[in-house]
Amino acid sequence: MKSIIANKTVLVTGGAGFIGANLIRRLLKTGYNINLIVRKNTDLWRLENIVSKIRVYKIDLLDSLRLSKTVSKIKPDIIIHLATYSNYRNQQAIKQMINLNIQGTLNLLMASKDIDYAIFINTGSSSEYGFKNKPMNEKDLLEPISFYAATKASATLLCQVFAREYKKPIVTLRPFSVYGQYEEKDRFIPTIIKAAIEDKSINLTPGKQRRDFIYIKDVVDMYIKTLSYGKKLSGQILNMGTGIEYTNDEVIKMLFQITEKKVKIEKGAYPTRIWDTQHWVADISKTKTLLKWKPKFSLEKGLEETYKWYLKLYEK
Repeated sequence: MKSIIANKTVLVTGGAGFIGANLIRRLLKTGYNINLIVRKNTDLWRLENIVSKIRVYKIDLLDSLRLSKTVSKIKPDIIIHLATYSNYRNQQAIKQMINLNIQGTLNLLMASKDIDYAIFINTGSSSEYGFKNKPMNEKDLLEPISFYAATKASATLLCQVFAREYKKPIVTLRPFSVYGQYEEKDRFIPTIIKAAIEDKSINLTPGKQRRDFIYIKDVVDMYIKTLSYGKKLSGQILNMGTGIEYTNDEVIKMLFQITEKKVKIEKGAYPTRIWDTQHWVADISKTKTLLKWKPKFSLEKGLEETYKWYLKLYEK
């Protein structure tokens, strides 16, 4: 399968985030022309050394008029929708999640409806599934257990309907627990690495939560692979995971081996969240079949690369 020709025009929403920053770097190296839509006050720290190579438009996805004019001006060959509002800790942010995750997605779909793009990639979330006692399959009933998950499920369904109604090449990728370079510093793996480097204790939830951890380089590879398929994936949903789940304790043990350090762990010092569960893993059989893709990085290898990246930050 030949990839979409480089130097094509790409429109990315939410590209200043964790996944976006890594993906944009890869797209630039491949030769794509990058147009980034971000909110007015977005911190571009993840892109500071490459931002001069990108066209940045500071537009709110809720401003449908400006958004439509900008999309028409860009005329993207590819659209990658990463923008999302997530706030698990403050459910009072329901309105913002509904506005950006649902209305913002719909506005982007409408703004690009008359654009003859090769593919529109919507970024979903594994949280759309809710609790399952088996690997999560794209055909499973969606049972979101948080407002964020409900808004992401709504956006996925909107994209499917839009693809059918207007015959548009729209596909949704559902990432599981992504980790790696540029991840938010308060997330699980960066917290462990920071504690090991600084020799400080770690506050954790009391449970034995399991997650399907996927390294950011595998995630980026899957986005790039998806670009190659265009209309063949229209209306599809594809899991983005490894098919293997690990407990928090297993991840910590692996990181202690990699860092050659061991710090005190305060179990139960961090409260259990409603979405914590002992099983959370992707069924990636459909992804393997349709994309001819599978992850290349083991958890150990991905954690090792992530740790080395953080070490360089501390050395600056």
